[in-house]
Amino acid sequence: MIQHTFFKKLFTTITILTVIAFTGCEKKTEQQQSEVRTESTSPDTMSTVSKPEVGEPTAEKKVAIPNLKGTWTGTFDKRSTTFTITEQTDSSFSEKISIKYKEMLKQEVKGYFSPATKKVYMEDQIHSKFMGKYNGRLSEDVKSLSGTFTMNRDGSKASFNLNKN
Repeated sequence: MIQHTFFKKLFTTITILTVIAFTGCEKKTEQQQSEVRTESTSPDTMSTVSKPEVGEPTAEKKVAIPNLKGTWTGTFDKRSTTFTITEQTDSSFSEKISIKYKEMLKQEVKGYFSPATKKVYMEDQIHSKFMGKYNGRLSEDVKSLSGTFTMNRDGSKASFNLNKN
């Protein structure tokens, strides 16, 4: 009888803790989904703000989304580089970057852009000591991209300038 009561209390406690844990996770997920990154007052940084409320007009709804897919070549830290944008869904995209140092440095990158402001934000996806974030701007004709890369590890910066082939 004592064992039965102990297991009943243990089961009830585990059930309550599981419900609390999942409820807490659900709220955090909802909060994360309601946030998007957007530009701040400094062109080199991005911050997180809430999405506009439903029914609020946004400038991005009125601007056509250009096709960024393809090969972009130019320089990164004064070295020959190639960005190949392989996937694009609306204003989000995935790419591969190759930079010619002594050895070829390759990285997978994900990013998004604002069609209205032409600002671009990208992040390296493969963990390495060289991973970081890219902040840039597309030209008005969407044929060139330039900006600054900031390394996560030490905050060092490098510029990049690319042209779409």
